[in-house]
Amino acid sequence: MKSDQFNYILKSAVAGSHEALEIILKMYEPLIHKHSMVNGKLDEDLRQYIMIHIALNISKFPL
Repeated sequence: MKSDQFNYILKSAVAGSHEALEIILKMYEPLIHKHSMVNGKLDEDLRQYIMIHIALNISKFPL
């Protein structure tokens, strides 16, 4: 993905686009998965918490 495409998607997500937020969550899914591991096992509750935290706070992201 080119940087101008990413900037457009990020701006759309910050503005409230659910589709853009979904794209960002899918793009960062490997990183979210990595940070959802506890003692070598995937913690689904933690994964869900991280995704909800991103969704609720993306509008505060400085552009």
